[in-house]
Amino acid sequence: MPLKTNSADLVTANIAGRIAPARIHPEAMNIDPEGRARPLPGTGGIALGVHAGDLAARWVGDHLMPGASIEDAVATPAQPGALHLLSCIGNRVRDAAGKTIGVVAGKRGGLAPGFWAPQLVGVEVSDAIAATLNCEDRIVVETVGRGLKLADHPGVILSNVSPRLLDALPIGERSSALTCEVCAFIPPEVAGAGLGQDSWVGDLEITDHALAAGLRFGDLVAFTDIDSAVTRYYQPGMVSIGLVSHGPGHAPGHGVGVTILLTARAEHLHPVIGQAGMANVLIGWST
Repeated sequence: MPLKTNSADLVTANIAGRIAPARIHPEAMNIDPEGRARPLPGTGGIALGVHAGDLAARWVGDHLMPGASIEDAVATPAQPGALHLLSCIGNRVRDAAGKTIGVVAGKRGGLAPGFWAPQLVGVEVSDAIAATLNCEDRIVVETVGRGLKLADHPGVILSNVSPRLLDALPIGERSSALTCEVCAFIPPEVAGAGLGQDSWVGDLEITDHALAAGLRFGDLVAFTDIDSAVTRYYQPGMVSIGLVSHGPGHAPGHGVGVTILLTARAEHLHPVIGQAGMANVLIGWST
């Protein structure tokens, strides 16, 4: 039975954006832990042939997201605007003519005043659609999900979750708590870039590259002892569940990125190991 929510009362807002141009990080962000410069593609642009379900660490890229990376049409790249703050996983994305091109599949970025890194939203698109897109193309995201709440589980906080994603997540009810299948547990000591950030902005990165090596775009993972209800920080007894949204960043403190979806105290939210990839769902919605 579907979880009871307030989804009928949510506002759907069309937010204008554009396909982000391809960029290269500044020099300091291109240095790996061995001191080697690695200027790689992945920040913005259209990643042809890269999809949900691919191994996130397979591609030789820098914070690479599948499909098209989009950004706000008005806000500067380093500031999260309405498109970034209102977009939720599963939201429909269309072109200026109204044709659906894909669905929101992740976020990357962070709140660091004056820092260059752009605030991007990833869009899962088919290969046929990707071949027709160009950087700077205008797009519209049908944003819905901000303010979504669970009527019977008020202790579980939702971030970046559209109503249809909530219905598709591998969630069950056990007594007064929720269970959610995940592919992996991530200990708090390997939570890196993204700590201290707004839960609706960007992602939380896994600094242990070996631990993240088997993760795929669209996989669900659980950070133990991380509270992401408002910001993201270490808090014993909390759990944060999110979706793998971008590939590794090679600078120290960076890695595979996870867009946070669910946060609660461990007694209210029980992650369990299962076949918890959302790739087929995201791909199905994009076609």
